[in-house]
Formats: sequence, C-alpha cells, structure tokens
Amino acid sequence: MSKVIVSTVLGKVENIQEFLPVEFAKVEALKAEGVLKSLYVKEGNTGAVLVFEGLSLDKTKETVRSFPLYPHFNQIEYSVVEQNF
Repeated sequence: MSKVIVSTVLGKVENIQEFLPVEFAKVEALKAEGVLKSLYVKEGNTGAVLVFEGLSLDKTKETVRSFPLYPHFNQIEYSVVEQNF
C-alpha cells in the first residue's frame, strides 16, 4: 500500500498557542481514522513530517488544507512512496 509523506515548513505564527489545541485535535482525529500513521516535528518546531496511508495524493492534499495551521505553512512537499521492506 502506498503512503504519502508530507513535509511542511511553518512560518512565524504570532498566536500559535491558540492554534495548537485544534491542531492536535485534528491530528488525533486523523490517527483515530487510521489515515495518519506518523507525525514528526522538525527541530526547533519549524515544521513537521506526516505519514499518511490509505489516501490518494489528492485526498491527502485536501486533508492537509484542513489543518488549522495550513495558512501558515510556507512550504509543503508531497511524496508518494511504496514501502519495500
């Protein structure tokens, strides 16, 4: 099964503490659905790497756009990968 790896770069967010509870709730909901397999926060909280499974690339992009911090992402890279071992 293919996975989509999403790498984000987060810009400066003045009121980030207001976003975090709803951002974490979104993460928990996607984990509960079984589509978000992993989330790694980049050093210095400058972004994140997320691993999605069971979603097409288009559906993954739609899902990422639903994150509360999405408007603050300066960069987003998507990679569709297949696990070999």
